[in-house]
Amino acid sequence: MHFVIAPFALEECRQELSPEPGRMRPFSDAVTASASTTSTTAVATTVTSEQRDSPWCSARPLAIGIVAVSMSFALIYFLMIVPLTTTIIPSTSPFPPTSSSSSSSESGLSSKVSQATDVPLINSTIFVPTTDYISTTTEDPLYQYIEDKHHRLQIPLIHIPLLYEVNLKLFLPWKPSVNFGTDNFMVEGHVRVHFTSGGGSRVLLHSDSEQHVGECIVQDEFNREIFVKHVGRGFPQVLDLHLATDMIHGMNYTLDIAFRSHMQQEVAAGLFSVPYTNGNETRYVVATHLQVSEARTVFPCIDVPEVKAQFDTVITHPTGTTAIANMMDNSTVVDGGWTTTTFRRTPPMSTYLFALSVSDFPYLEVFSSRGVRSRVYCDPSKIDSAQLLADVISPVLEFYEDYFGIPYPLEKLGLITIRQTAGLYKEGQFPIAQKHNLQEIIAHEVAHQWFGNLVTMKWWNDLWLNEGFATLISVRAVDFLENTTWRYEDRSAELQCVALRTDQMDGMQPVSGSKNSNFGRYFDARPAINAIVYKKSSIIIRMIERLIEEDIFKQGLRRFLSSFLYKNADHEDLFNVLLYVHDSSAGGHLSGQNFSLSDVMDTWIRQAHFPIVHVNRIEGSIVTLRQEKYEHNVYNPPRPNEQVWKIPIFYDDPVSSKHKVFWLTDKRPKVFDMGGQHVVDPHQLTYMRLRYDMDMYSDITMALLQDYKSVPANSRSRLIDDTMAMAENGQMSYKVAFNITMYMTEETSYRPFQTFSAYLDFFLPRMYIHESWPVYKKYLEMILGGPYDKFSNQGLDMDIDEDSDLYHTREIVVLRACIIGYEPCVQMAKERFAELRRNCSGEHQLLSDNCNKISYYLRSHVYSAAINYGSKEDFDFLFKKWNLEHYLMERDRIFTGLCYTNDRANSDLAWKALVKNRARENVLARAGICSKKLINDSLLLELFYEEKDYLKELSETADQVLHSLLMLVVRNINKKKDIDKFDEMLKPHPLFTRMLAGNRYQAIERMKWRQFTAPYFAGNASEAIEEMGAFQRNV
Repeated sequence: MHFVIAPFALEECRQELSPEPGRMRPFSDAVTASASTTSTTAVATTVTSEQRDSPWCSARPLAIGIVAVSMSFALIYFLMIVPLTTTIIPSTSPFPPTSSSSSSSESGLSSKVSQATDVPLINSTIFVPTTDYISTTTEDPLYQYIEDKHHRLQIPLIHIPLLYEVNLKLFLPWKPSVNFGTDNFMVEGHVRVHFTSGGGSRVLLHSDSEQHVGECIVQDEFNREIFVKHVGRGFPQVLDLHLATDMIHGMNYTLDIAFRSHMQQEVAAGLFSVPYTNGNETRYVVATHLQVSEARTVFPCIDVPEVKAQFDTVITHPTGTTAIANMMDNSTVVDGGWTTTTFRRTPPMSTYLFALSVSDFPYLEVFSSRGVRSRVYCDPSKIDSAQLLADVISPVLEFYEDYFGIPYPLEKLGLITIRQTAGLYKEGQFPIAQKHNLQEIIAHEVAHQWFGNLVTMKWWNDLWLNEGFATLISVRAVDFLENTTWRYEDRSAELQCVALRTDQMDGMQPVSGSKNSNFGRYFDARPAINAIVYKKSSIIIRMIERLIEEDIFKQGLRRFLSSFLYKNADHEDLFNVLLYVHDSSAGGHLSGQNFSLSDVMDTWIRQAHFPIVHVNRIEGSIVTLRQEKYEHNVYNPPRPNEQVWKIPIFYDDPVSSKHKVFWLTDKRPKVFDMGGQHVVDPHQLTYMRLRYDMDMYSDITMALLQDYKSVPANSRSRLIDDTMAMAENGQMSYKVAFNITMYMTEETSYRPFQTFSAYLDFFLPRMYIHESWPVYKKYLEMILGGPYDKFSNQGLDMDIDEDSDLYHTREIVVLRACIIGYEPCVQMAKERFAELRRNCSGEHQLLSDNCNKISYYLRSHVYSAAINYGSKEDFDFLFKKWNLEHYLMERDRIFTGLCYTNDRANSDLAWKALVKNRARENVLARAGICSKKLINDSLLLELFYEEKDYLKELSETADQVLHSLLMLVVRNINKKKDIDKFDEMLKPHPLFTRMLAGNRYQAIERMKWRQFTAPYFAGNASEAIEEMGAFQRNV
């Protein structure tokens, strides 16, 4: 299920009139246009009489927010949130005008523009940007880079769009009684592009190759038509119009294009539809997801972030549904089976922020203390679980208003889509982790209203700035919501560990691409959408915050946002503003240095990977620090590397208790006094790995065993992460890492367990079928058994403060204890599942009902262990409940249990049912969860190997689903004979063979590791167990 957030502002205020209505004006002349006095009753009631009479009252509609991250490609339902508010601003504000008039749409849009052009032109003011970056042919050939492979992301900016009039007719069979035959899920569209020309006789737009373009008409500002000689499709993703005569540089023109396209149904990209269940009916809803370059799949446009324009949107949709777009609706006209909704004009915004949604959902409505009205649209059967989502938005908005010092809204509107499993919460029926995930997702997306939408990146190479900041600030917002302080540091440490494990691999991209001109070889955005953009970038931004200090950082952000209001900016603009504020204050850690903030950050964002700092003791607390690039791939031949970082080493001043910084700026060793600390950078504030000499590791191990809290939790996590990573690549013995972890029998903090757990995903599939598995299992039971037994003795259902670190520690300890087959955990699961079967045996009882007494955090573990070690009757019971269940989160938990079956027939039944329901199920996520099962033989491999017709059918009808399942197959390959079967099975499918080549290589590497490394690994574990036993006897 998805949630769609669509905030609007009011326009029921007296505003200054344009001196020349209908004229296009530059930025400097822009004033607020006349607003409609026909607002709906619901809108009007939110405006006070004092506001209505105020000469300073101005409507400030919002711009769309970015589509939610970590978004699933198998999406099910939707929930929509629509906040409305009013803000008082001076009429001399530079905000763009809005218009009450907008083009109306014919009920049926023709593929011929000649019919669509009957729609009258809009006679209200268009917000006109300057044309400083319109290219000419004096020096640079206009089309020099059009054949470059990067043209999909960038075309020459010859003509500058001012306004898009977008008319879309959606043939959505939203319920079974609505059917358009062969037109089901089709889109008929018409776009009129108002643009200022840079001259020449060609017009280039981005347009998806599957978009069927009809007649194209170009007119100048005197309504004189210019003949279009040819419409070219010679370049993928580009529409190339050749005109009979040259256009005049600086003159305004319009381009009308009619087109037909289809809604996506397999992926959540572009304009896509997804089903949901209403009673016994399957219904459909529609939404958009246009980042990075999917706006072109909805309508032809110049689809780059730095080209902002205004949008007039008209949606014709089946009667009985409701349409939401970037702005409030101006009018709704019903004509039989069709409803046409016209929306107000947006402020200037990038094409990737264009958004709409169509559904038949009811809504919740709440009001904030500052007058923001929020509506939450949701599938009626789930709407009672959407209340938290509605309640979260208002306080998050107020937190950001205070943090940024800029009132909400910002002439911006957000449309956020969230899968049901991430967007629903009801106290007593969902695990607390769900609540916090929901809060963080909403806080992340709402942050984009300021950082990303109010000020937008110039190009995708600065996507890291948008996403990294939103990732980081969203955790602060959750701390605010929950009145806690630990999440910000805890989450930052978690993000850093995940980012390091990704960034250490060969071939990773830098956070930001190289600097470019408009026509240069732009940074390829596609590989940038990964963990580096969200996680590594958030840690880099946190480093900036600590370098210049938090208060200065906040002042700098406020100045940056105010300075670039409704404009595009890059990271250099931000760094310059932050440095200016830093130099104007008495704080920060850059004063007196011979380098700037930009100099420091260039070493972190322009280079891939990260440094490792070697720490070698001289005497006592005096050590040397030396940096070099961290190399993780031991198979790479040694090669000289000139990468150097300007590394801030943070330490605590013993007098003031404030952070101070020791700088490493080159490769030469530098002497450093660690003071009374056992570790360097104790709060894990710098993005790096640390390697100590062996004597220091021995001292750290002993300190942890004697009093583990003498080392901060984040550093305990880092010690596990760094030693495991360096042992993995052969830089040290696994015994060092095993010795470090032996203190964990007493650990209560979540972060070290989370890091330890992440490495289990690497080691368990390699060790489970190895002859020395019993040795490694004994080590794991030593680490996990003690904490599990303590939690079990206290009562696994015992109330623990859900906002505490301990609550999450218990969850992850139980998870891993059950996965490795720790007998007390297995027995607990069997007993609880037997009780579940007794309590929920009714024919129509759901496992999401009150009959299920198993705590939410335990359910997946109980289901999985019960099926793994249980009977066919246990499987049949759970499979029946999965088919009945309508709460997606509970369905996910149940299927996690089903895939733990060891019976081939049961496995085939479960996976085929999942694939059959793929429109509703997140197959990729299910495959990922099921990959944690420890197996000897891949039952899914046997299914595809023996039923090749089924494999062929999926390759033709559900290739992305099949790809997800085949990744799981490769993940579970443990034997050479299975590799041979896999290769034979995919011979008729060369595309999948190529796509899975990397996964196949990893399977072979796992087998090599098992053959050559596992014996030493188990030996190191055995030695660590003996030493731990000796220590415990001595104690």
